[in-house]
Amino acid sequence: MTARRSLSPMQRLKVFEAASGRCHLCEQRIQVGDKWDVEHVRPLALLGADDQSNMRPAHKDCHKTKTKADAASWSKAKRIKAKLLGIKKPSSFRKPPPGFKYDWRVGRVVKEAR
Repeated sequence: MTARRSLSPMQRLKVFEAASGRCHLCEQRIQVGDKWDVEHVRPLALLGADDQSNMRPAHKDCHKTKTKADAASWSKAKRIKAKLLGIKKPSSFRKPPPGFKYDWRVGRVVKEAR
């Protein structure tokens, strides 16, 4: 995954002007006073580039909606990568060592009574 970098005000202006001041998600004009973000067309989590060719302006609300929708894709990509690398998901329950048992009433591992 590419590291994210911050943009200077001049770089933000270049991204804004390159898109003619339009939100690339809803294609409406970004008006004076509207809050907007510089959004990556292809997310960095999905190996998108962190340069101006992959950046577009987007209204804050539009960007938030797209980011929420992309979260499932990011998670799936991470799971596939972990599987290909042979990384296993840790088990949520491990068997206690000999001489101990899990006591459901107290919610923890305790020494067995003899």
